[in-house]
Formats: sequence, C-alpha cells, structure tokens
Amino acid sequence: MTDRPHTVSIADDDRARIPFALIAVLLLLSSIMIVGVLESRDTPTVDTDNALAMDRAESVAVGELRQAVLRAADDAASAPVTSTDGADAAFSSAIDEDEAVFDQYFKLLIYREVSESFATAEQRVDHDTTARASVDRIDWGDGDDLEAAIDRVSIDRREAGVITVEVDGIELTVSEGDGETATEQRSLAVTVGTPLYQLKDRTEEFQSQLNKGFFETDSYDGFGRYFAARMYPYTWGKAYYDRLSSGDRAFHNLTPNEHTEVMVNDAVFGLQEKTFGTTDPYKDRAMLLPTLCMGSDLASSAGDVKTEDFLPGGENNSLANESDLCNADLIDAEGELPDAPTVQDIVLTMLEDNVETDVEIQAHPFADVSYMQMAAGMDMGQVESEFNKSLKEDERFNEDYLKHYFANDIDNSGQAESVANLGNTIGEIDDLYSVAEESDEISELISDIYSIDIKTSEAGPYRHESLPNPSPPSDWAQHPGNWSGPINTTYLPNTFPADANVSIEFISDNKNTDFNNRDLAKVNIEYENSIGIKSEWKHDDENRSSYTHLNWKSGITYSADYEISGDLASDSATAEKESHGLKSPFSTDSWNESYGDVDNFEGVEEKSVKKSFNLRSASISSQEQELERRIEKSSGSIITESDLEQAISYSANPEVDVSPRDKDELYEWLLAELNQTHYETVTVVDPHQSDLSNMVKKPSPIRQVKDNVSKIEHEIVYQNTSIPYNNTADLLRVEVRKQYYQNTYNNIDQVSDWHDETLGESSAILNSLLGDLLDTGNNLLGGPMDFIDRMMDPETRPNDTLASIEKSPLTEDSNYQIEASPTYLSLETVNRSDVPAVRPEGEGVLEINDTEHAPLGAGYLDGVGHPGLPLMPWPSLFYLQLDAYYVDLQGEYARFEVRTTNGDPTNSNQMSYARQDSEVTIETASWADQDELTVGTVEPISFENTLLIPIVVPSPQLLAQGSPGVGDTWRYGNSGATRQSCSKGWNKSGPSFTESDSNKCITNGANGLPIN
Repeated sequence: MTDRPHTVSIADDDRARIPFALIAVLLLLSSIMIVGVLESRDTPTVDTDNALAMDRAESVAVGELRQAVLRAADDAASAPVTSTDGADAAFSSAIDEDEAVFDQYFKLLIYREVSESFATAEQRVDHDTTARASVDRIDWGDGDDLEAAIDRVSIDRREAGVITVEVDGIELTVSEGDGETATEQRSLAVTVGTPLYQLKDRTEEFQSQLNKGFFETDSYDGFGRYFAARMYPYTWGKAYYDRLSSGDRAFHNLTPNEHTEVMVNDAVFGLQEKTFGTTDPYKDRAMLLPTLCMGSDLASSAGDVKTEDFLPGGENNSLANESDLCNADLIDAEGELPDAPTVQDIVLTMLEDNVETDVEIQAHPFADVSYMQMAAGMDMGQVESEFNKSLKEDERFNEDYLKHYFANDIDNSGQAESVANLGNTIGEIDDLYSVAEESDEISELISDIYSIDIKTSEAGPYRHESLPNPSPPSDWAQHPGNWSGPINTTYLPNTFPADANVSIEFISDNKNTDFNNRDLAKVNIEYENSIGIKSEWKHDDENRSSYTHLNWKSGITYSADYEISGDLASDSATAEKESHGLKSPFSTDSWNESYGDVDNFEGVEEKSVKKSFNLRSASISSQEQELERRIEKSSGSIITESDLEQAISYSANPEVDVSPRDKDELYEWLLAELNQTHYETVTVVDPHQSDLSNMVKKPSPIRQVKDNVSKIEHEIVYQNTSIPYNNTADLLRVEVRKQYYQNTYNNIDQVSDWHDETLGESSAILNSLLGDLLDTGNNLLGGPMDFIDRMMDPETRPNDTLASIEKSPLTEDSNYQIEASPTYLSLETVNRSDVPAVRPEGEGVLEINDTEHAPLGAGYLDGVGHPGLPLMPWPSLFYLQLDAYYVDLQGEYARFEVRTTNGDPTNSNQMSYARQDSEVTIETASWADQDELTVGTVEPISFENTLLIPIVVPSPQLLAQGSPGVGDTWRYGNSGATRQSCSKGWNKSGPSFTESDSNKCITNGANGLPIN
C-alpha cells in the first residue's frame, strides 16, 4: 500500500499531458464567456439614407460634369485660343509655359461650366434629404485662383475622338431635414466623345503643312513639295520649249505671278485633301476660270502647244475651239461646270511634251586635251590644224560642227566667274588647258622607260673576331690587389696597315626576257685591321696617380655582301610588261622601222653599281679600287660592324637612267604613232547616248564615255607590237598609247567631278548664288533635280494623298467639312462685299467696319538672268545653263472653319472649329466680380513659304556658244530693271491692308545678289 495521491497536478506533470476531459471543460467555459461578452455590446446602426444621398450626389455631379465638358468643348472650338497676346494679367500669370495654352484655356472653360452647373443642380433623396455637389469658387481676377482652378482639371486624350476629364476637389454635400449635414470631397472623371482635338490637331497640321518648305522633307510632304510638283513641270516645260523647240523665245517670263497664284491654290487644295480628306466644296468653281486662263496663256504663247493638248477629251472637248478661255461668260454661276483641265493636266503637258530629248556625249574633247598633254607645246589651234582636214573627211563630223567645236570662247563666262565655286571651276579648266599646252609627256615617257628601279640587298657587315679585352693588374703590377678597375676603356683602330678587298661581279642574261627582278651585280667586301684597347686603373692609395695600360689585337676581319637587282623600265609605266617581256634587254638591236638601232638597257650593270655605291668609276676594276680606297681611308673610324657599314655608304633604291641613242629621232617617230592613235580614237569611238535629265543629277553621265573608249583601247594600244617586245622602242609606242588613253580617262573624270561638284551639296553653286537670300546649306540643286526626275516618270510621280479620319467607339461616323474664306487665295485684295468674313485686324465677328484683306502675296526673283549661268563651261562640250527663281509667298485666310458631324451619341450637333484673327474672352461665373476675362487671341491660318526653282537646260549641240539660254528676257536690254516682280500684297498679307503696306519687292532688306 502506498501514500501516493490519486490526483495529478497539470503543472507538476513532467510529461506535459492534459486529460481530454479537462480540455472539454475548458472549451465549454470559454464559449460561455465569449457569448456573454458579445451579448453585452450595443447593437450597431447604419445611416443608409446618407450613403444613398452621397451616391446620388456623385451621380448628379458626373452627369453635370459630362455636359459641362461638352459645352466647354464647343466653346473652345468656336474660339480656339492660340496665343496669350492681349490676355488679362491674371490669366497670363496663371499659365504654365510648359503646357499648351489651348489645353489650359480648355481646362478653365471646363471649371467654369462645372462651377455654374453644380450651383443649380440639387438631388432630393427623400422628403427631408437632399444631395448636391460644388467646387471652390474662384476670384476670376486673381492669377493664383485661376492657376489653382486649371490645376484641378486634368485631360487625358490617349484615344482619338475621346477625352477623359477628371476634376479634383469636388465637394459632395448631403443635408437632412433636421439640419444635420454630411460632406465628402472626391475626384470625379468622365469620358466623352468629342472631335475637338481631332479638329484642332488637323487644323494645326494643315497650317504646319502650309509652312513646310521644300528642303524640310525628303518625301512628298508639305506645301513646298506640293507647290514644286506644280511649278517645276510648268517652268521646266516652258524653258525646254524655248531651248529645244522654238526658234525664238516663246516665254519671256517663266514664272508670272498670276500663274503662281493658280499653282498656290491648287497646292493648298491638295493639302486640304491630304489633311482633312476633303476640300472646300467651292474649290472646283473657284479654280476653273484661273486654270483656264493659265492654259490659254500657254496655248497663245507657244505655237506648238494647243488647247486640246491639256483638255480632257482633247479636240472633242467643248472648250477646244474657244479663242479666249478667260472669258467669264463660259462659266454659268449656278449651272454645271464645263469639262475643264486640272492644273496637273496643264503642267504635265508642258513637261512631257518638251523635256524628252536624247543627246550624245562625244569622246572627242577629252581625247583632244589628252593629245595636247602628250605632244610638246601643242595648243587647240595646232590640234585643229593637225586634224581638221582629216576629220572633215569623216562622215561623223561636218564642217559646221568642227567650226564651233574648236571655238574656245564662251558666251557669258564672265558672269559665271562672279560665282565662287563656278569661278574656281573655270579657273581649273583654264589651268588644265594651260598645263596641257605646256606638257611634253612623250619626252617624260622616254625617260620613264629608260629608268631602272634598283634594289640592293645587304648581308652583313659581320666582324669575325672578338675585340681585345683590358689586361688585368696581374699582368703588369707587383701588387695587383692594390689596383681596381678598369674605370675607363677605349678602343683604338690601327690606321696602318688596314686592308680592304672588294670584288664586283656583273650578271647579264639576255635569254631572260623579264623586266622585273633582274639580277645585275654582286659585290663582296672584306676588310682586316688591328684594334687596340686602352684601359685606366685606380690605386687604393688616393694620393697615387691612376695607371693606363694599352694592348693590341691584330687580324680582326670584317665582311659584307651585296646583291643588286633592278626592274627595267620604271614602275610608273602602265604598258603590259610581265606578260610581254623584252627579247634582248642588255644589247643593241637593229630595227626594221625608220628609227633604226635601239640601245635598250645596255650598260645598266655598271650604272647600277655606280649609283648604288655613289662611285665615279664605270668599269669593274676601277669601281673595285675606288670602293677599296674609300674603306681604307676610313679605317681610323672602323671598329664595329656599323662603322664599316657607314664607310661603305650605299643607296638601297637608286634610280638609273639609260639614255636612248637618239632621243629626238625617237620622239618624232612616237609623235607620228600618237597622231594615228588620236585620229582612230575620235573617229571610231561611239558617243555615249544619254538623256538630258541625266545632265542635271549625280553621278555625271559624262563618266560613261569611258566605257565606249575602253572598248577600242586594247586593240589600238597593242597594234603592230610583238610578244615579247622587240626592243624598248616597241615598248615605248605601247606606253605612249596607254598614257594617251589614261589621260583621256582622267580628263573625263575631271570634267565629271566638276559636273558633280556643280550639282553637289555643300558646294552647290546655288549656295553661292542665292545663299544669302535662302540662308540654308541644303542641297539646293540636287534635291530639286531629283524631284524633277520623279515628275518625269509616271511610276514615281507624286500624287496628292487622302487623309483618313480616326474613328472612336463613342462617336458616330464622321466627315470633315471645310469652309475657307476666301475659298480661293487671290493676289488681289478682297473686302466684305467679296468675302463676308473679312474683318479689321484683331476684331471679332460682330465688327462691321469695312476693310481690305490681302489673301495672298507673291513675288519672284530671277537670280541669274538671261541667257542663264553656264554650269559646265568646257569648250567643245555641250554645257549646262542655269536659271534660278526665288519664289516667295505669304497668305492668310480671313476665316478658316472646319466642321464635323461626329459627337456623343446623345448629342449629334455639329462641332465647328474656327480660326479667325480675333480676341478671346471667357464669360465668367455669375457670381464673379467681373463679367469676362480676356485670355488671348486666335491666330488666323496663315503661311509663309519659299520655293527655289532651278532650271537647268543643256545645249542640244556640241557648240561652245550653245543655243539661247534660259532666264527672263523681258526685264533686260536697256531697261536696267531689276530681276524681280511682286504682287501688291507681297510682304503684307492679311487684314487691314493698305497700299502703303506693300513692300517694293523681294530684294528689299536682303544682302544683295552675287550676280548683277
């Protein structure tokens, strides 16, 4: 029996065991306690009426916000602020310069509409609860308040035709009948469909396109390119008609302003089509009469251009037989329009009917200058005398051709000299002729052929014994340990008896016909001498003097070997050598032709040694002795290998000349051979066929003449030659012919380079000619030439492209409608009687005072003048002539309005976006201290643009003087008038025009022209 208790303490149970029954009791007690606590709390209550009222307040606010945004969008479109000019100080100070003025103006309009709308909108939830929304009322005369209002509105326009507007700081208020009020501030956002930004962006894009110049893009984009697509074919067609078709000039003025007006408007309508997908509905009626008048002018001026050429249907068109297409009676104001041509029909008729001409580029002039370079002192007059008679007998060249071909005076070349780059080119041409006349390349080739390039290879020098060492103190001192050193050592060569031995071996192998790497001589040098060494030793006793010891070593020998080889005939020779070779290089040959004996390279071995070692002697024995004496004379300085190399003093690559037997006789024979070569070239080589348009672009087609020359080169160069060459005269004849053709190619390349430089980029002559006026470094000639080339080809001809309108799921299908006032931009001023939208400058639509409005100002400057600037002044070549017109334009619409029918599905009203020169005010909120706030101005749709029209025409014949050039002749003669013509509205287009506003013309204020 035990005293152990029958209960167990949980705390004392070291096994951490808890009986299951005890756990159950604990859980029961815990649950009872939890229930008791929960039942002791107050019952929670939810204010469902206020929550519902707050939701109703937000719903009302969102609806009012949506309508406020749409109303603000309509107001912003009707008066789209573009500038803060004239704005009240409060608004100007509120504007953030980093954000678009229009966007901030639109935000302020939204805030005004929201504040007004919220002030009158209240929602009753039940009989004693109401809900409403509000925003802070602002002081419309306080810039900080305006800035804060703008900052509370954000606009997201990431999708086309849709904007999301969020307004911050909207206070929602719920009021109960017992006087209790609950408030909450929220940011609310709405998404609405509106074409506002589409209208704005398209209109701004239209204005941007109007101001985009020709050189601001490489694609068919912008007014500059659209205008050029009309003006270039028109002016080039007229210029080429004058140059190639008419006996006399049909068009004395290539760019009259009245025709420029037609081109401007047609280009503007093209940009409307591209930007908006449509044009002003009155476009066709507005363009009809001016277009017909322009066509009538062309038909009456050019005898070969008929009205039916550009009329749809040709001679079957009802207008084909009209004598005066400018007759206004042809057009019924209300009836159907006649079947009239487009501007493109007219201008492309001028281009395609007149600018398709093939020309021939002869090799003759390049070969003539080459002949002058080869023959000593030969000038163009002597070339003419030498060949004129024989060339007349050739069917290719008639007497008239040769008469002009050899003329070396150029009309108007003095005019070209005043232009920097072109003046330099003329100077280079003169230099080429001068150098050609002073050349004597046949004599130079004789020297080159008889020149040998020597190559000397060296083995050594070597020293075969070591130099003597200093004798140690043990050899000469009683107490060697007291001496240290040597502290100085010096080598001393014995000046007598030094002995040098030189042997030279000449190598001649007439069986080897090769020109290159010919072994010519071997030189062996041996040298023997005694070398002494003087050394100084230092004693431990510093009071004793140092000791100097001298000892000698005899029989120190040196050696060096040299091999001399050479390339026969200078490497500068271009004739084929490796595959030909020379029969007997080192002998004199007897020749069957009139020149007689030929020395070839006889004596080259002796000369190679003489030149390599700078010797005076010619024979082997004398050269050996001279070189031995030179080395022995230097024995007092020869200790190391490099000392011997200095004493030998050889040249590794000397030039050796072997003169011919009779240079004058050889020269005459070669000249006779050159005469025959030149005659065959100019009468046999086919001319290169090219198109005139290729003459105005890079790369120059002149370079292609080389291909035709190369077809006969090999055949003529190796006429009457043997393989291997019989002798050096046989080789010389080939070399003279090769050099003649190389000169011809070089001359072709030189003229082609000048041609490319003239048409190039930074060096383009137009930069020099009109650079001050255009202030640009663009490729002023290359770009327009490429554009003209595209206009010539129907496959690459640019077409006006249509724009597409981006759709939104929140908007209906839509179309833009344009109403421009005036529809047609005329050079004549208009008033309210003509165009009701005309207003004085800065005035609104309610202003009824009459005024004059200048829709368009145009002017042109002929920077060159008749007969054009010669671009390629090469006598006997057909050369290019240039005229350059600087066309300047300014235009402004009195009103430009774009409408669209798309909008919110619940609101199908049209939106109208209008740009008209006017001041813009915002009608402030009803509780404001002031009635309105001036926020800026709306700028009208206006543009300024400049087009450079370079017209380049070549002469169709190989005449130095050329045919009549381009340029306006009507302003020259004895009149002394300037080369310009401007409309009265030039430099002051727009409203409130007076005659005193008209500037005289383009050059006023410019730095002047380089050509006068």
